[in-house]
Amino acid sequence: MGLKGRACRSVATAIFSLITLDLPLLASGLAASVSHLSLAAPTIQDQDVSSPVSLAREIQAALTEGEVDRARDCLRKLLDRPQLDPDLLLRVGVALARSELYAEASEVFARCAKDHPENFEAHYNLALAEFAQQKLPEAAAALEASPHGSPQEEIARSYLRGKIEAALGKTSKAQRDLEAAFAGAPREENYALDLGLFYVRQRDYRRATQVLERGVNANPQSPFLLLGLSLSQLLSGQQVESVETSRKALKLEPDFPPAQLLMVYALYSDGKLEDAERVAAQGLALPRPSPYLYYLHAALSLKRQSREYDRILEELAIANRTIPHCSLCYLAQSKAHEALRDNQAAIADLEAAVRANPSFSDAWYRLAILYRSVGRSEDASRAREQFQRIKANKDDQETEMLRNGLVQTLSDPQGPTQPP
Repeated sequence: MGLKGRACRSVATAIFSLITLDLPLLASGLAASVSHLSLAAPTIQDQDVSSPVSLAREIQAALTEGEVDRARDCLRKLLDRPQLDPDLLLRVGVALARSELYAEASEVFARCAKDHPENFEAHYNLALAEFAQQKLPEAAAALEASPHGSPQEEIARSYLRGKIEAALGKTSKAQRDLEAAFAGAPREENYALDLGLFYVRQRDYRRATQVLERGVNANPQSPFLLLGLSLSQLLSGQQVESVETSRKALKLEPDFPPAQLLMVYALYSDGKLEDAERVAAQGLALPRPSPYLYYLHAALSLKRQSREYDRILEELAIANRTIPHCSLCYLAQSKAHEALRDNQAAIADLEAAVRANPSFSDAWYRLAILYRSVGRSEDASRAREQFQRIKANKDDQETEMLRNGLVQTLSDPQGPTQPP
């Protein structure tokens, strides 16, 4: 059946489809058993508007038309009915999940699992819907309650158990289960993606690249695997390869904001500032650009000594509203305000930067200089002392911020925050 739609431009919906409901066991099982809900001609029994089949159709129609309250009202009527067919419940639950109504999907899958405890898909989909709501203990319990079945189902169980364990911080167990799932079905794109991203989080970029390359070879049309591979290449210092991989992802999905972002940063890291700024401008013209792209475009403009300070400050304001604790955004704002000879505003920006990240050495260094320029000698000395204490532990703040943002984009069922 496959729930991953190319027409879907919402990263949140696409990511949820990729890492949850597009499992092969659901694709084959549900397509075969419940296709009559959408394909078969109505029978005399179906003419009863209160029949389960009619209510299921009405729920799907309401979701298609964006009428959530009508879908919920029909769902209440459906769940009040006794002895519901498991395939019908599974189809309705999947439709609700596709519309990001995860709580309602959980309710439907829970009913199916209660009425049909032998049904693996019911328990598994319940675990997926709970996971999408970040209800991790509940997801683990639903998965544990699922019956043991075919080898394919056991592989799927290992995969989801690994994702839950990773989210709970059980790193060793998560690695064991994610590796087992990938070993059992190395051609499944979601198994390769999640194992590759697990290695990225562990900063094991060599293994991440190996896994994601295998995934791309098996699924060359997957922009998500290409993006994951591009990220691991960039973080391992392969900027040229990262740019090329991002290009491949954008050929498949021209309006794919994370790929635009990654290509911009790879070009930026490789010193190709003009190319990076050009690609960033193209990415910002998309309907829903990544908030990190606003930061990068502004930072590139400052580095290239642009005097479009109003536009730069506007882009940084958008980034600041959508990127949590963006100390880099405040640092860039301070540079723009300093260029405008507004030292007081620049100082306020830097003070915000060190509040957001007290170990941000660059901000302390610039703050010491600006304090001294306005006659705040004692504050300047304290800022200088703070800089001296932490400069030895200086990290690449930009790489870390973008790494975390891109990993979240690829792995968070709720998707990234978008600018207003």
